[in-house]
Amino acid sequence: MVSDMNRVVVLPEKEDLPLEMDRGMTGSDVFLEIGFGNGEFLENLAGENRHGVFWGVEMSKACLMRAYRRIEKKGLHNVFLICGDARFILKECVPSCSLEGVFMNFPCPWPKKKHSKRRVSSGEFSAEIARVLRPGGFFELVTDEEWYGKEVRDVLSSHPLLSLFAWEVNPPRSIRTKYERKWLEMGKKIYLSRFLKQDGKCERKSGFLGRAEEVHVRVMGKYDLDSFLGSLYGTEGDVPDGRWVFRKQYAAEDGVRLIEVVAADGAFEQKFFLQAVQREEDVLIKVSPYSAPFLTPAVRGAIENLAEKLGVRAEAESLHRQV
Repeated sequence: MVSDMNRVVVLPEKEDLPLEMDRGMTGSDVFLEIGFGNGEFLENLAGENRHGVFWGVEMSKACLMRAYRRIEKKGLHNVFLICGDARFILKECVPSCSLEGVFMNFPCPWPKKKHSKRRVSSGEFSAEIARVLRPGGFFELVTDEEWYGKEVRDVLSSHPLLSLFAWEVNPPRSIRTKYERKWLEMGKKIYLSRFLKQDGKCERKSGFLGRAEEVHVRVMGKYDLDSFLGSLYGTEGDVPDGRWVFRKQYAAEDGVRLIEVVAADGAFEQKFFLQAVQREEDVLIKVSPYSAPFLTPAVRGAIENLAEKLGVRAEAESLHRQV
């Protein structure tokens, strides 16, 4: 069962990026559902088309486990799940022109003005959808909020590579979600918009994130790491569009210190551990092998900031001794 879970649940931070979306099923059409909830829609899609490859991205680990159990029960070998922020996964993990279609069923409309940046109609979402779709591929969004459906319809259709193919109210669909059935029974209206990617140049993304475990920083000298790290708790730092905070520290039996870090790049948040290892001539600072964050600007900034703070402390202690 563990091996099956490792096959189905993909950890992008452990793989070479961009991801191999066809997972060895060369020539297969590849589809992705953003926010798969309990996995019912994704399960049925994959079950009806065993020759296609289906991906699901979801923030909730509980939803991921529910979807995994559905997939395992049906014996589906063409479904792959990722737990993470879909905006980030699209941007940093999915190759250009690799998807036949993207589904999004009843996403949160984030109606409050202060949350508007989280809507799919904001930021770079349109550009990323246009990038990952192959020419002729589609993006489909279904919502029960008319204002939100129209907002998405207008914003995405304004992208030069995306054209509005359909705008329907209560559209017939062979596969419906649990909430969709419930709302239709209540007499609530459902709004569907579908966009097609136009033919044109398939621009490739120039680069994807590297691996955080490949970044190591050395700070020369010997230090009282317990005193230093104890004073670090709660301190914050930032770079453009990224920020981090150092949390608790832990001492392992082998003398390695672990520092808990929370980093955020925009709305994408990661929790991980850094290691501080005192060696003969220096302290080595790196990402702990017990965690595997993406090497975002905030993660790199946290690593470098920790080394910088230790170096500044060392300089201050040296000056104090000279006095």
